[in-house]
Order: sequence, then C-alpha cells, then structure tokens
Amino acid sequence: MTSSHRHGLAIGLAHALLADHERPGGHTAPALLGRASACLGCEGAPPSWLRRLTQSVATRWQRHGAIDTLDTLAQALLDQPDWGALFPDDDAEGDDTPAVNPDEDKRPLSTWRVRRWLLRPAHTVPPVWGLPAIERPDWPNASDWADGLGLTPERLAWLTHPSLYWRESGERPHQRVASHYRHALLPKRSGGLRLLEAPKPELKRTQRRLLDICLAQLPCHEAAHGFVRGRGVHSHAVVHAGQPCVIAFDLRDFFPSIGAARIRALWRSLGYPEPTADLLTRLCTTRTPAAVRDRLREDGGLHFLAAKRLARPHLPQGAPTSPALANLCAFGLDLRLDGLAHRFGARYSRYADDLVFSGPASLQQQVRSLQAWVDAIAADEGFVLHPGKQRQMRAHQQQRITGLVVNQHANLPREDYDRLRAELHRAARSGPADASEQARLQGRVAWASQHLVPTRITKLKALLARLEARA
Repeated sequence: MTSSHRHGLAIGLAHALLADHERPGGHTAPALLGRASACLGCEGAPPSWLRRLTQSVATRWQRHGAIDTLDTLAQALLDQPDWGALFPDDDAEGDDTPAVNPDEDKRPLSTWRVRRWLLRPAHTVPPVWGLPAIERPDWPNASDWADGLGLTPERLAWLTHPSLYWRESGERPHQRVASHYRHALLPKRSGGLRLLEAPKPELKRTQRRLLDICLAQLPCHEAAHGFVRGRGVHSHAVVHAGQPCVIAFDLRDFFPSIGAARIRALWRSLGYPEPTADLLTRLCTTRTPAAVRDRLREDGGLHFLAAKRLARPHLPQGAPTSPALANLCAFGLDLRLDGLAHRFGARYSRYADDLVFSGPASLQQQVRSLQAWVDAIAADEGFVLHPGKQRQMRAHQQQRITGLVVNQHANLPREDYDRLRAELHRAARSGPADASEQARLQGRVAWASQHLVPTRITKLKALLARLEARA
C-alpha cells in the first residue's frame, strides 16, 4: 500500500465528510457515515472501521467545531488509530466492535478506492467574530471575484498563479510567471536599507479595488491609529498628550512577520471557502526574490529570521491592502495590550509597528514588568519587539511620538517648524519654484497645520502665499 494511495483515500473521504456538513444535521455521525459510504461505494452495510472513523470525526467537530479545512481533515484521518484497522491483521487485534459486514471488514486497504467524489459548489458562510452585519462581497468562487474586481478569469489566474510561491532553485529551475512587484531599497535614517515591495499597475489597481469593496468595511481595534479612516498620527499622539510617563516599543519586521497562513485564516474567518481564501491570499502576499534578499544581507541589515520571513509568502510593505490586513491580523495583539495597559493604569495605542503606553509617574517604576509582558504577548501573537527601539520619556524630557511632541498637547516640534519656515522663506526669496517643489511645500504646510497653534499656521500660510504669488 503506497503512501500516495493512503493520502488519496484520505482526501476523497475528507471531501465527502465536508460536503453539506454545514446543513442542519450534516455533521452528525449518521450523515457523515452515509456520505463516506457513498464515496467508497460500499455495497450493503458499511464496514465497522468506517463507522468508527466517522464517529471520531463527529466527536471532533462536536468538541471543537467544524473548523477543519480539506488538508487538516485529511491529516486528521491519517492520524486516527482506526485508520490502521483497514489492515485485516489489525482489525482482528483488540477490536471488540462486532462486524456489521464481515466481507467488507476483511477487505485489505489496497482494495479500497474513491468511487464517487462528493463535491459541492463553493459557497460563503456567515463570518465569525460576531460580524454578521458587516457588508462583504458574497462571492464564493474565482469567477465571481474576477467579475467583482474588474478582471477576466484569465487575468486573475495570472495575478495569483501558484508559481509565484515556488521556491527559487539554481539547480532545478522551474518555469515561473513574472513577478508582479517592483522592489526598491530605500536608505533608513538610522542606517541600512529599507525594503519597499510595490505592486505593478494592474495588481495595484486590483488590490485597491479589493480594499475598497471588502477590507475597508471591516473594523479594526480602537487602539489602532495607523492607516485607519478618521484616525492618524495626530489621534495617535493625542492619546498620550500631557502624561507624566510615556513608554514606546517597536515591532520588528511588522509586515513581513505576517505570513500567508494568517492571511488565509483571516479570509476563512470571514466565511469564504478554502479555494477562495487561497486565491485572495495569493493576491495580497508575495515572496521576496533571492537576489533582493542577498542585497539586503550584503548591507548587513538582514538578520537570519528576517531573511526567512522574506523568503516565505508575506504581506508586502507597499501594497494597498497590506495596512488593512495587518491591522486586522493585529486585532488580538491590540486587544491584549489594551487590557494590559488598563492593568497598569496606563493608556495604549498603536500606529503600524509603533506601540505606545503612557500613564502616571509610577509607570516608570514598572517599566521592566511592562516590557516583559509586552514582549511575551507580542511573541504569543506572532510578532517580535525590536530590542534597540524601546524608549522611556518622562515629563521633563521631550516626549516625541511619531514625529509629534506630546508633553502638553500634540504639537509639531519647534525645530521642525523652524526648519519648514526657513525653507519657505528661502524659496520665497529665491524666486519662482517649479511645480513639483511648490506642490511638495504645499503638502508639508498642510500636514504641519494639523499639529500647530493658529498663530504659527498663519505665519506658514503667509509665506506660502508669497511663494505662490511669485510663481
């Protein structure tokens, strides 16, 4: 009996057991036995080993819920002790179950085949998390998603081709479709290079469409302020304004640490069938090419674990869908850290990979305990704290969060305001600026105006008006 035969038999039975299991009574032992018997083409009463197998699956689903995918259920069948009862010798040893059909019970494993593949059309189910009122596309298959995303089925299949996930090998090269991402290495302020994985135009349009019609409707935790409509840098800083003690942590490799398995589980939790969840996962994740990883490693900014994360399918930093998916995957992290903050009498908020706690002066004395808890919770949720980016800021120091000072209220730092004012003054005196430079300065003034007192806003806008008058 070959392992491929055993695995094929398990896959066929898993298909049969999962067919109609969500209908009323579809996950009971008699219903499972009936579908499994039809799958194997049993004549007359089913064999005793099949009764035991289906009963174990019914008990498994009764205890843990019918959360199995095709692969997990097939593996669970292979791991069942009664699977060995398909051998005649094992059947007769230590089995007190009376044989219902002796002829079928005596058949060796090699004679069993999948006679009928019980396949049902894919369909969506109500989402978990208590989100039945959340609007989400009720598109259970690839054809529906292609229509909804404005693509042909062929183009969607090209954007999500499985070969994009194949490992690169110099010894055994395989035919792969071209990568749908451009990779840019940008210098960091602290030194080293930052990887930006930007999707090419067609994939970018498709991801934006997916973001608008589905992901933007899903709520993230209230403590998340990055890439959330109605929240931002200012709302993140306001949470901690005027606090005697501010403690900030940083998550290492935030986007690459969220792998394809977590994204697939997210789509499954929204009620989409497994093939659709796989398709949407491939649409939102990527694997960094070996040449790009080697370049980062040469620069010295890529440690061993980071290289492994990039080598596996992960959320790309630069895709429109990545921030929303990251916030949804970090819901458990935010929930637990928010509860931890209440335990310490503090406040908590997160902007992307920036975790900030603030509270009374006594929080400073508990910083080691807080850090240990944050580290343990982050690790348990699949994230890692950056060991060199933990900061403690007291009231007599400049308390700076995501570029804003929060000692009294969220405000742009004085040095940043002076630098912008000097740049505007210099541009107004030197003559007309080109259109791109003028647009850049307008954007900087608009951003700074969100974090300044009215008198300083007036000064900056007056300088900008002089520049525009001379243009």
